[in-house]
Amino acid sequence: MRLSNFSTFLLIARFVSSAECRKSRDVSLSPRRAIAAPIVVAAAQNWDGIDGSWSTFAFQVGTPTQNVRLFISTALHQTSVVVPQGCVRSDPADCANLRGGEFRKNQSTSYVKNVANLTTNIYPVDLGANTDLGYTARAEYGFDDITIGWQGAGGPGLKNQTIAGIAAKDSYLGLFGLVPRASNFTTFNNPIPSTMQDLRSQSKIPGLSWAYTAGNQYRLAEVLGSLTLGGYDRSKFVAHDITWAFNSQDLRDLTVQINSITSSSTAGETSLLPISTAAFLDSGTPYIWLPTESCALFEKAFNLTWDNTTKIYPISDSQHTTLLAQSPNITFTLGNLTAGFSINITLPYAAFDLTAQFPLVANTTKYFPLKRANGSQVTLGRTFFQEAYVIADYDRRNFSVSQCKWTANAAQDIVPILSPELAAISNSNSTTSTGDSSTTGSKKAPIGAMVGGVIGGLVALGAAAYLIFHSCVKPHRRAAKAAAAAALATSTEKANPPEQLPTGEEFPFIKPELDSTQSPDPISEMEPHVRK
Repeated sequence: MRLSNFSTFLLIARFVSSAECRKSRDVSLSPRRAIAAPIVVAAAQNWDGIDGSWSTFAFQVGTPTQNVRLFISTALHQTSVVVPQGCVRSDPADCANLRGGEFRKNQSTSYVKNVANLTTNIYPVDLGANTDLGYTARAEYGFDDITIGWQGAGGPGLKNQTIAGIAAKDSYLGLFGLVPRASNFTTFNNPIPSTMQDLRSQSKIPGLSWAYTAGNQYRLAEVLGSLTLGGYDRSKFVAHDITWAFNSQDLRDLTVQINSITSSSTAGETSLLPISTAAFLDSGTPYIWLPTESCALFEKAFNLTWDNTTKIYPISDSQHTTLLAQSPNITFTLGNLTAGFSINITLPYAAFDLTAQFPLVANTTKYFPLKRANGSQVTLGRTFFQEAYVIADYDRRNFSVSQCKWTANAAQDIVPILSPELAAISNSNSTTSTGDSSTTGSKKAPIGAMVGGVIGGLVALGAAAYLIFHSCVKPHRRAAKAAAAAALATSTEKANPPEQLPTGEEFPFIKPELDSTQSPDPISEMEPHVRK
Protein backbone atom coordinates (compact mmCIF):
# COMPACT_ATOMS: atom_id res chain seq x y z
CA MET A 1 0.00 0.00 0.00
CA ARG A 2 1.30 3.42 -0.89
CA LEU A 3 1.00 5.57 2.25
CA SER A 4 1.34 8.73 0.19
CA ASN A 5 -2.24 8.29 -0.93
CA PHE A 6 -3.81 9.45 2.35
CA SER A 7 -7.36 9.72 1.06
CA THR A 8 -7.33 6.12 -0.24
CA PHE A 9 -5.98 4.81 3.05
CA LEU A 10 -8.56 6.70 5.08
CA LEU A 11 -11.34 5.42 2.83
CA ILE A 12 -10.16 1.84 3.49
CA ALA A 13 -10.00 2.56 7.23
CA ARG A 14 -13.54 3.85 7.16
CA PHE A 15 -14.67 0.79 5.22
CA VAL A 16 -13.04 -1.57 7.72
CA SER A 17 -14.57 0.27 10.65
CA SER A 18 -17.99 0.29 8.98
CA ALA A 19 -17.81 -3.40 8.17
CA GLU A 20 -16.84 -4.35 11.71
CA CYS A 21 -19.61 -2.21 13.17
CA ARG A 22 -22.23 -3.74 10.92
CA LYS A 23 -21.33 -7.06 12.47
CA SER A 24 -22.05 -5.70 15.96
CA ARG A 25 -25.15 -3.80 14.73
CA ASP A 26 -23.82 -0.63 16.37
CA VAL A 27 -24.01 2.90 15.00
CA SER A 28 -20.93 4.31 13.30
CA LEU A 29 -20.03 7.97 13.75
CA SER A 30 -18.46 8.12 10.30
CA PRO A 31 -18.98 11.49 8.61
CA ARG A 32 -20.30 9.62 5.60
CA ARG A 33 -23.31 8.26 7.51
CA ALA A 34 -26.57 10.19 7.45
CA ILE A 35 -27.07 12.43 10.46
CA ALA A 36 -29.93 11.29 12.68
CA ALA A 37 -33.15 13.25 12.48
CA PRO A 38 -34.78 14.70 15.60
CA ILE A 39 -37.25 12.46 17.41
CA VAL A 40 -40.77 13.86 17.52
CA VAL A 41 -42.38 12.27 20.58
CA ALA A 42 -46.10 11.98 19.94
CA ALA A 43 -48.40 12.93 22.81
CA ALA A 44 -50.53 10.10 24.21
CA GLN A 45 -53.77 12.02 23.48
CA ASN A 46 -54.72 11.66 27.14
CA TRP A 47 -55.34 14.36 29.74
CA ASP A 48 -54.14 13.19 33.14
CA GLY A 49 -53.46 14.47 36.64
CA ILE A 50 -54.98 15.31 40.03
CA ASP A 51 -53.80 18.94 39.91
CA GLY A 52 -55.18 19.76 36.47
CA SER A 53 -55.64 18.05 33.13
CA TRP A 54 -52.25 17.69 31.50
CA SER A 55 -51.14 16.24 28.19
CA THR A 56 -49.08 13.10 28.78
CA PHE A 57 -46.68 11.12 26.58
CA ALA A 58 -46.58 7.39 25.90
CA PHE A 59 -43.61 5.15 26.71
CA GLN A 60 -42.99 1.42 26.94
CA VAL A 61 -40.96 -0.14 29.72
CA GLY A 62 -39.63 -3.67 30.13
CA THR A 63 -39.83 -6.95 28.18
CA PRO A 64 -42.52 -7.66 27.10
CA THR A 65 -43.27 -3.98 27.03
CA GLN A 66 -45.67 -2.35 29.47
CA ASN A 67 -47.37 0.89 28.43
CA VAL A 68 -47.14 3.92 30.70
CA ARG A 69 -48.13 7.56 30.29
CA LEU A 70 -45.67 10.05 31.73
CA PHE A 71 -45.35 13.75 32.39
CA ILE A 72 -42.28 15.54 31.04
CA SER A 73 -39.72 16.96 33.46
CA THR A 74 -37.25 19.61 32.33
CA ALA A 75 -35.35 19.17 35.62
CA LEU A 76 -35.11 15.38 35.94
CA HIS A 77 -32.42 13.17 34.40
CA GLN A 78 -34.13 9.82 35.05
CA THR A 79 -37.41 8.11 34.27
CA SER A 80 -39.84 7.42 37.10
CA VAL A 81 -42.79 5.05 36.79
CA VAL A 82 -45.63 4.19 39.17
CA VAL A 83 -45.40 0.74 40.79
CA PRO A 84 -48.33 -1.31 42.16
CA GLN A 85 -47.76 -0.04 45.72
CA GLY A 86 -48.89 3.35 44.43
CA CYS A 87 -52.54 2.29 44.58
CA VAL A 88 -54.09 1.35 47.95
CA ARG A 89 -57.56 0.43 49.17
CA SER A 90 -58.56 4.05 49.73
CA ASP A 91 -57.84 4.91 46.08
CA PRO A 92 -60.38 4.76 43.24
CA ALA A 93 -60.84 1.38 41.59
CA ASP A 94 -59.21 2.69 38.40
CA CYS A 95 -56.23 4.15 40.28
CA ALA A 96 -53.67 2.37 38.07
CA ASN A 97 -55.07 3.97 34.92
CA LEU A 98 -55.47 7.35 36.62
CA ARG A 99 -51.76 7.24 37.47
CA GLY A 100 -50.78 6.56 33.87
CA GLY A 101 -50.43 2.79 34.16
CA GLU A 102 -48.32 0.70 36.51
CA PHE A 103 -44.96 -0.91 35.86
CA ARG A 104 -44.58 -4.42 37.28
CA LYS A 105 -40.90 -5.34 37.41
CA ASN A 106 -41.63 -9.03 38.10
CA GLN A 107 -43.34 -9.25 34.70
CA SER A 108 -40.28 -7.92 32.84
CA THR A 109 -37.53 -10.35 31.84
CA SER A 110 -35.13 -7.47 31.13
CA TYR A 111 -35.42 -5.81 34.55
CA VAL A 112 -32.13 -5.64 36.49
CA LYS A 113 -32.08 -4.78 40.17
CA ASN A 114 -29.77 -1.96 41.22
CA VAL A 115 -27.07 -3.69 43.28
CA ALA A 116 -24.87 -0.66 43.90
CA ASN A 117 -25.88 -1.02 47.54
CA LEU A 118 -26.27 -4.70 48.45
CA THR A 119 -28.51 -3.91 51.43
CA THR A 120 -31.17 -1.86 49.63
CA ASN A 121 -32.21 -0.45 46.28
CA ILE A 122 -34.47 2.19 47.85
CA TYR A 123 -33.24 5.77 47.49
CA PRO A 124 -34.77 9.23 47.90
CA VAL A 125 -36.50 9.88 44.60
CA ASP A 126 -34.73 12.45 42.46
CA LEU A 127 -37.32 14.88 41.14
CA GLY A 128 -34.64 17.05 39.56
CA ALA A 129 -33.45 20.31 41.07
CA ASN A 130 -36.59 20.85 43.10
CA THR A 131 -35.86 18.75 46.17
CA ASP A 132 -36.50 21.87 48.24
CA LEU A 133 -40.16 22.09 47.15
CA GLY A 134 -41.20 19.60 49.79
CA TYR A 135 -41.09 16.40 47.75
CA THR A 136 -40.24 13.57 50.14
CA ALA A 137 -40.86 10.41 48.14
CA ARG A 138 -38.54 7.45 47.91
CA ALA A 139 -38.15 5.13 44.94
CA GLU A 140 -37.01 1.63 44.12
CA TYR A 141 -34.26 1.93 41.53
CA GLY A 142 -33.38 -0.59 38.85
CA PHE A 143 -32.61 -0.82 35.15
CA ASP A 144 -34.79 -1.80 32.22
CA ASP A 145 -35.49 -1.12 28.56
CA ILE A 146 -37.42 1.97 27.46
CA THR A 147 -39.11 2.57 24.13
CA ILE A 148 -40.49 5.96 23.15
CA GLY A 149 -44.12 5.96 22.01
CA TRP A 150 -46.93 3.42 21.89
CA GLN A 151 -46.42 -0.18 20.79
CA GLY A 152 -46.33 -0.42 17.03
CA ALA A 153 -45.44 3.25 16.57
CA GLY A 154 -41.83 2.40 15.68
CA GLY A 155 -40.28 4.65 18.28
CA PRO A 156 -36.61 4.21 19.25
CA GLY A 157 -35.71 1.92 22.12
CA LEU A 158 -32.85 1.92 24.62
CA LYS A 159 -31.64 -0.85 26.87
CA ASN A 160 -30.60 -0.75 30.55
CA GLN A 161 -32.07 2.64 31.40
CA THR A 162 -32.31 3.89 34.98
CA ILE A 163 -35.85 3.37 36.27
CA ALA A 164 -37.26 4.79 39.52
CA GLY A 165 -40.33 2.95 40.78
CA ILE A 166 -42.49 5.39 42.77
CA ALA A 167 -45.57 4.87 44.93
CA ALA A 168 -45.83 8.27 46.61
CA LYS A 169 -48.18 10.79 45.06
CA ASP A 170 -45.75 13.72 45.10
CA SER A 171 -45.91 13.26 41.36
CA TYR A 172 -49.17 11.49 40.61
CA LEU A 173 -47.89 10.12 37.30
CA GLY A 174 -44.35 9.11 36.43
CA LEU A 175 -41.88 11.49 34.81
CA PHE A 176 -39.61 11.33 31.76
CA GLY A 177 -36.51 13.42 32.45
CA LEU A 178 -34.92 15.54 29.73
CA VAL A 179 -31.68 16.49 31.47
CA PRO A 180 -28.60 14.72 30.02
CA ARG A 181 -26.95 14.23 33.38
CA ALA A 182 -25.62 10.89 34.65
CA SER A 183 -26.86 9.08 37.77
CA ASN A 184 -24.48 8.11 40.56
CA PHE A 185 -25.55 5.51 43.12
CA THR A 186 -22.10 5.01 44.70
CA THR A 187 -19.54 7.67 43.80
CA PHE A 188 -19.11 10.17 41.01
CA ASN A 189 -16.49 7.85 39.52
CA ASN A 190 -19.14 5.41 38.29
CA PRO A 191 -21.72 7.49 36.40
CA ILE A 192 -24.66 5.86 34.62
CA PRO A 193 -25.64 7.81 31.47
CA SER A 194 -29.12 9.28 31.23
CA THR A 195 -31.59 8.38 28.50
CA MET A 196 -30.80 11.61 26.65
CA GLN A 197 -27.08 10.85 26.80
CA ASP A 198 -27.67 7.35 25.44
CA LEU A 199 -29.88 8.66 22.63
CA ARG A 200 -27.02 10.93 21.58
CA SER A 201 -24.15 8.43 22.05
CA GLN A 202 -26.08 5.88 19.99
CA SER A 203 -26.65 8.48 17.24
CA LYS A 204 -30.43 8.37 17.57
CA ILE A 205 -30.62 12.18 17.82
CA PRO A 206 -28.33 14.80 16.21
CA GLY A 207 -27.44 16.60 19.45
CA LEU A 208 -28.08 16.97 23.17
CA SER A 209 -31.09 19.24 22.84
CA TRP A 210 -34.85 19.24 23.22
CA ALA A 211 -37.89 21.48 22.82
CA TYR A 212 -41.10 21.25 24.84
CA THR A 213 -44.44 22.88 25.52
CA ALA A 214 -47.10 21.37 27.78
CA GLY A 215 -50.17 21.98 25.60
CA ASN A 216 -53.54 22.95 27.03
CA GLN A 217 -57.27 22.30 26.75
CA TYR A 218 -58.42 25.90 26.32
CA ARG A 219 -56.82 26.68 22.93
CA LEU A 220 -58.17 25.49 19.56
CA ALA A 221 -60.41 22.86 21.18
CA GLU A 222 -57.41 21.24 22.91
CA VAL A 223 -53.75 21.42 21.93
CA LEU A 224 -51.66 18.39 22.88
CA GLY A 225 -48.19 18.78 24.33
CA SER A 226 -45.21 18.89 21.97
CA LEU A 227 -41.83 17.27 22.63
CA THR A 228 -38.92 17.11 20.17
CA LEU A 229 -35.59 15.48 21.05
CA GLY A 230 -32.58 16.75 19.11
CA GLY A 231 -34.35 19.72 17.58
CA TYR A 232 -37.47 21.90 17.70
CA ASP A 233 -40.74 22.56 15.91
CA ARG A 234 -40.58 25.98 14.26
CA SER A 235 -44.38 26.08 13.86
CA LYS A 236 -44.96 26.12 17.63
CA PHE A 237 -43.58 29.48 18.75
CA VAL A 238 -43.04 33.15 18.00
CA ALA A 239 -39.39 33.38 17.01
CA HIS A 240 -36.87 35.80 18.52
CA ASP A 241 -33.07 35.90 18.90
CA ILE A 242 -32.78 35.90 22.72
CA THR A 243 -31.06 33.06 24.55
CA TRP A 244 -30.01 32.47 28.14
CA ALA A 245 -26.77 30.83 29.19
CA PHE A 246 -27.15 27.90 31.57
CA ASN A 247 -26.87 28.65 35.25
CA SER A 248 -23.35 27.43 36.05
CA GLN A 249 -23.62 27.69 39.85
CA ASP A 250 -25.87 24.70 40.56
CA LEU A 251 -28.11 22.12 38.88
CA ARG A 252 -30.74 24.71 37.97
CA ASP A 253 -29.62 25.00 34.35
CA LEU A 254 -32.79 26.66 33.09
CA THR A 255 -32.80 29.78 35.25
CA VAL A 256 -34.32 33.07 34.10
CA GLN A 257 -34.83 36.44 35.72
CA ILE A 258 -38.46 37.48 36.18
CA ASN A 259 -38.31 41.24 35.76
CA SER A 260 -42.01 41.81 36.30
CA ILE A 261 -45.43 40.16 36.43
CA THR A 262 -48.45 42.22 35.46
CA SER A 263 -52.15 41.52 35.20
CA SER A 264 -54.31 43.33 32.68
CA SER A 265 -58.09 42.96 32.66
CA THR A 266 -61.33 44.89 32.50
CA ALA A 267 -60.46 46.05 36.03
CA GLY A 268 -57.20 47.65 34.85
CA GLU A 269 -53.49 46.79 35.09
CA THR A 270 -51.84 45.54 38.27
CA SER A 271 -48.24 44.76 39.22
CA LEU A 272 -47.89 41.32 40.82
CA LEU A 273 -44.15 41.22 41.52
CA PRO A 274 -42.62 43.80 43.88
CA ILE A 275 -39.00 43.01 42.96
CA SER A 276 -37.31 40.99 40.23
CA THR A 277 -36.35 37.44 41.10
CA ALA A 278 -34.54 34.46 39.61
CA ALA A 279 -36.78 31.53 38.68
CA PHE A 280 -36.15 27.95 37.62
CA LEU A 281 -38.09 26.35 34.73
CA ASP A 282 -39.38 22.94 35.82
CA SER A 283 -42.28 21.27 34.03
CA GLY A 284 -42.23 18.44 36.57
CA THR A 285 -44.24 20.55 39.02
CA PRO A 286 -47.65 21.89 37.95
CA TYR A 287 -47.46 25.06 40.02
CA ILE A 288 -45.98 28.52 39.75
CA TRP A 289 -43.91 29.14 42.89
CA LEU A 290 -43.43 32.83 43.69
CA PRO A 291 -42.16 34.81 46.70
CA THR A 292 -44.71 35.32 49.46
CA GLU A 293 -44.75 39.06 48.73
CA SER A 294 -45.81 38.32 45.17
CA CYS A 295 -48.42 35.80 46.34
CA ALA A 296 -49.92 38.51 48.56
CA LEU A 297 -50.37 40.72 45.48
CA PHE A 298 -52.03 37.84 43.61
CA GLU A 299 -54.34 37.29 46.59
CA LYS A 300 -55.42 40.92 46.54
CA ALA A 301 -55.84 41.11 42.76
CA PHE A 302 -57.86 37.89 42.38
CA ASN A 303 -59.47 37.59 45.82
CA LEU A 304 -57.53 34.41 46.63
CA THR A 305 -57.43 32.73 50.04
CA TRP A 306 -54.75 30.23 51.01
CA ASP A 307 -55.98 26.92 52.45
CA ASN A 308 -53.38 25.76 54.93
CA THR A 309 -54.77 22.19 54.97
CA THR A 310 -54.65 21.45 51.25
CA LYS A 311 -51.82 23.94 50.55
CA ILE A 312 -53.65 25.39 47.55
CA TYR A 313 -55.73 28.45 46.63
CA PRO A 314 -59.27 27.02 46.13
CA ILE A 315 -61.63 28.97 43.87
CA SER A 316 -65.34 29.12 44.71
CA ASP A 317 -68.04 29.20 42.05
CA SER A 318 -68.66 32.91 42.61
CA GLN A 319 -64.93 33.71 42.39
CA HIS A 320 -64.71 31.67 39.21
CA THR A 321 -67.60 33.58 37.65
CA THR A 322 -65.99 36.91 38.55
CA LEU A 323 -62.58 35.93 37.17
CA LEU A 324 -64.12 34.68 33.93
CA ALA A 325 -65.88 38.03 33.52
CA GLN A 326 -62.68 39.99 34.21
CA SER A 327 -60.73 37.69 31.87
CA PRO A 328 -57.28 38.79 33.09
CA ASN A 329 -54.09 38.19 31.13
CA ILE A 330 -50.99 37.65 33.27
CA THR A 331 -47.71 38.62 31.62
CA PHE A 332 -44.33 37.37 32.81
CA THR A 333 -41.50 39.59 31.60
CA LEU A 334 -38.37 37.45 31.52
CA GLY A 335 -34.87 38.69 30.93
CA ASN A 336 -31.57 39.65 32.37
CA LEU A 337 -31.34 43.05 33.99
CA THR A 338 -27.59 43.34 33.45
CA ALA A 339 -27.74 42.24 29.81
CA GLY A 340 -30.66 44.53 29.05
CA PHE A 341 -32.97 42.15 27.19
CA SER A 342 -36.43 40.79 27.95
CA ILE A 343 -39.34 38.91 26.44
CA ASN A 344 -42.98 38.59 27.46
CA ILE A 345 -44.88 35.35 28.02
CA THR A 346 -48.59 36.03 28.48
CA LEU A 347 -50.97 33.56 30.07
CA PRO A 348 -54.76 33.99 29.94
CA TYR A 349 -56.81 33.30 33.05
CA ALA A 350 -57.77 29.95 31.47
CA ALA A 351 -54.18 28.77 32.07
CA PHE A 352 -54.77 29.17 35.82
CA ASP A 353 -58.31 27.75 35.78
CA LEU A 354 -57.42 24.28 37.05
CA THR A 355 -59.22 21.55 38.98
CA ALA A 356 -57.82 19.60 41.93
CA GLN A 357 -59.00 16.07 42.67
CA PHE A 358 -58.57 13.32 45.24
CA PRO A 359 -56.12 12.58 46.81
CA LEU A 360 -54.82 16.15 46.55
CA VAL A 361 -58.16 17.26 48.04
CA ALA A 362 -61.07 15.33 49.51
CA ASN A 363 -63.60 16.77 47.05
CA THR A 364 -63.03 18.00 43.51
CA THR A 365 -62.55 21.76 43.48
CA LYS A 366 -61.31 24.51 41.22
CA TYR A 367 -58.06 26.13 42.31
CA PHE A 368 -55.43 28.69 41.31
CA PRO A 369 -52.02 26.96 40.78
CA LEU A 370 -49.90 29.39 42.79
CA LYS A 371 -47.52 28.30 45.57
CA ARG A 372 -45.66 30.29 48.21
CA ALA A 373 -41.91 30.06 47.69
CA ASN A 374 -38.94 30.77 49.90
CA GLY A 375 -35.67 31.85 48.30
CA SER A 376 -34.50 29.32 45.71
CA GLN A 377 -37.95 27.71 45.49
CA VAL A 378 -39.12 30.26 42.91
CA THR A 379 -40.16 28.07 39.99
CA LEU A 380 -42.19 28.32 36.80
CA GLY A 381 -43.90 24.96 36.43
CA ARG A 382 -46.21 23.19 34.00
CA THR A 383 -48.85 25.92 34.21
CA PHE A 384 -46.33 28.32 32.67
CA PHE A 385 -45.36 25.77 29.99
CA GLN A 386 -48.92 25.88 28.61
CA GLU A 387 -48.01 29.15 26.89
CA ALA A 388 -44.21 28.89 26.75
CA TYR A 389 -42.09 26.95 24.26
CA VAL A 390 -38.65 26.14 25.69
CA ILE A 391 -35.66 25.00 23.62
CA ALA A 392 -32.58 23.75 25.49
CA ASP A 393 -29.21 23.05 23.85
CA TYR A 394 -26.94 21.19 26.25
CA ASP A 395 -24.08 21.06 23.74
CA ARG A 396 -23.81 24.84 23.71
CA ARG A 397 -25.24 25.30 27.22
CA ASN A 398 -27.96 27.78 26.37
CA PHE A 399 -31.74 27.86 26.07
CA SER A 400 -34.59 30.04 24.87
CA VAL A 401 -38.14 30.73 26.06
CA SER A 402 -40.74 31.82 23.52
CA GLN A 403 -44.43 32.58 23.42
CA CYS A 404 -46.37 29.72 21.88
CA LYS A 405 -47.94 30.34 18.49
CA TRP A 406 -51.57 29.24 18.09
CA THR A 407 -52.31 28.49 14.44
CA ALA A 408 -55.05 26.01 13.64
CA ASN A 409 -53.89 22.95 11.66
CA ALA A 410 -50.31 24.24 11.46
CA ALA A 411 -47.97 21.74 9.81
CA GLN A 412 -44.94 20.59 11.77
CA ASP A 413 -41.69 22.30 10.82
CA ILE A 414 -39.00 20.24 12.55
CA VAL A 415 -35.52 21.74 12.65
CA PRO A 416 -32.52 19.70 13.92
CA ILE A 417 -30.01 21.14 16.36
CA LEU A 418 -26.71 19.54 15.37
CA SER A 419 -24.02 18.98 17.96
CA PRO A 420 -20.89 21.08 17.31
CA GLU A 421 -19.10 17.97 15.98
CA LEU A 422 -21.90 17.10 13.56
CA ALA A 423 -22.26 20.74 12.56
CA ALA A 424 -18.56 20.80 11.64
CA ILE A 425 -18.92 17.58 9.65
CA SER A 426 -22.00 18.92 7.89
CA ASN A 427 -20.18 22.13 6.99
CA SER A 428 -17.12 20.25 5.73
CA ASN A 429 -19.25 17.94 3.60
CA SER A 430 -20.88 20.95 1.98
CA THR A 431 -17.51 22.27 0.70
CA THR A 432 -15.97 21.05 -2.58
CA SER A 433 -12.36 19.90 -2.53
CA THR A 434 -10.07 21.13 -5.34
CA GLY A 435 -6.77 19.78 -6.61
CA ASP A 436 -5.31 16.25 -6.90
CA SER A 437 -2.65 14.91 -4.55
CA SER A 438 -2.19 11.54 -6.28
CA THR A 439 1.07 10.57 -8.07
CA THR A 440 1.26 9.41 -11.68
CA GLY A 441 3.39 6.81 -13.53
CA SER A 442 6.47 5.40 -11.81
CA LYS A 443 8.03 8.68 -10.84
CA LYS A 444 9.45 8.76 -7.34
CA ALA A 445 7.89 11.25 -5.01
CA PRO A 446 10.13 13.90 -3.42
CA ILE A 447 11.43 13.22 0.12
CA GLY A 448 9.04 15.79 1.60
CA ALA A 449 6.07 14.14 -0.07
CA MET A 450 7.20 10.67 1.09
CA VAL A 451 7.56 11.87 4.70
CA GLY A 452 4.19 13.57 4.46
CA GLY A 453 2.66 10.38 3.07
CA VAL A 454 4.06 8.28 5.91
CA ILE A 455 2.79 10.74 8.51
CA GLY A 456 -0.56 10.86 6.76
CA GLY A 457 -0.72 7.08 6.77
CA LEU A 458 0.03 6.94 10.48
CA VAL A 459 -2.65 9.54 11.14
CA ALA A 460 -5.11 7.54 9.06
CA LEU A 461 -4.14 4.36 10.91
CA GLY A 462 -4.80 6.15 14.19
CA ALA A 463 -8.12 7.40 12.84
CA ALA A 464 -9.08 3.88 11.82
CA ALA A 465 -8.16 2.52 15.24
CA TYR A 466 -10.13 5.30 16.91
CA LEU A 467 -13.20 4.59 14.77
CA ILE A 468 -13.03 0.84 15.37
CA PHE A 469 -12.53 1.22 19.13
CA HIS A 470 -15.27 3.79 19.72
CA SER A 471 -17.72 2.34 17.21
CA CYS A 472 -17.20 -1.36 17.90
CA VAL A 473 -14.94 -2.36 20.76
CA LYS A 474 -16.30 0.12 23.30
CA PRO A 475 -19.98 -0.79 22.66
CA HIS A 476 -19.06 -4.50 22.93
CA ARG A 477 -17.42 -3.81 26.28
CA ARG A 478 -20.48 -1.86 27.41
CA ALA A 479 -22.80 -4.70 26.39
CA ALA A 480 -20.57 -7.18 28.21
CA LYS A 481 -20.59 -4.96 31.30
CA ALA A 482 -24.39 -4.76 31.17
CA ALA A 483 -24.60 -8.55 30.85
CA ALA A 484 -22.26 -8.94 33.80
CA ALA A 485 -24.39 -6.58 35.84
CA ALA A 486 -27.49 -8.57 34.97
CA ALA A 487 -25.76 -11.80 35.94
CA LEU A 488 -24.59 -10.27 39.22
CA ALA A 489 -28.11 -9.06 39.95
CA THR A 490 -29.53 -12.51 39.24
CA SER A 491 -27.00 -14.27 41.45
CA THR A 492 -27.47 -11.69 44.20
CA GLU A 493 -31.24 -12.09 44.19
CA LYS A 494 -30.88 -15.86 44.36
CA ALA A 495 -28.54 -15.57 47.32
CA ASN A 496 -30.63 -12.88 49.00
CA PRO A 497 -34.41 -12.92 48.54
CA PRO A 498 -35.71 -9.65 47.03
CA GLU A 499 -36.36 -6.91 49.54
CA GLN A 500 -40.01 -6.29 50.30
CA LEU A 501 -41.29 -3.08 48.79
CA PRO A 502 -41.43 -0.31 51.39
CA THR A 503 -44.49 0.66 53.34
CA GLY A 504 -45.65 4.15 54.15
CA GLU A 505 -42.41 5.15 55.87
CA GLU A 506 -40.57 4.88 52.57
CA PHE A 507 -43.54 5.63 50.30
CA PRO A 508 -45.43 8.54 51.92
CA PHE A 509 -48.47 9.81 50.11
CA ILE A 510 -50.55 12.98 50.12
CA LYS A 511 -53.34 12.51 52.63
CA PRO A 512 -56.80 13.66 51.56
CA GLU A 513 -58.38 16.74 52.98
CA LEU A 514 -60.74 15.88 55.86
CA ASP A 515 -63.82 17.79 56.90
CA SER A 516 -65.12 17.99 60.46
CA THR A 517 -67.34 14.93 60.06
CA GLN A 518 -64.61 12.60 58.87
CA SER A 519 -62.12 10.65 60.88
CA PRO A 520 -58.56 10.09 59.70
CA ASP A 521 -58.08 7.25 57.24
CA PRO A 522 -56.86 4.26 59.26
CA ILE A 523 -54.67 3.23 56.33
CA SER A 524 -51.66 5.35 57.20
CA GLU A 525 -49.12 3.48 55.14
CA MET A 526 -48.72 1.95 51.73
CA GLU A 527 -50.12 -1.55 51.41
CA PRO A 528 -49.81 -4.26 48.78
CA HIS A 529 -51.78 -3.64 45.62
CA VAL A 530 -55.39 -4.24 46.71
CA ARG A 531 -58.45 -3.10 44.79
CA LYS A 532 -61.73 -2.09 46.39
